Amino acid sequence: MPTISLQITCKGNTLGDIDALPVPVNITPAGHIVVDPLEPIVRRATQAFIDTWQQLCAETEP
Repeated sequence: MPTISLQITCKGNTLGDIDALPVPVNITPAGHIVVDPLEPIVRRATQAFIDTWQQLCAETEP
């Protein structure tokens, strides 16, 4: 299965990298690869990053 990697940035600064997310594809009867919509994958990956970021920030607060 193909994968995609994301880099999360803010104002030019890299906040994190998400590597090797599986990309859902379908194969047509003619053998062509068709990539399914990526929005659900990107949304879940970004939410996981946000959740982790918030957890780490909460752990470092005095």
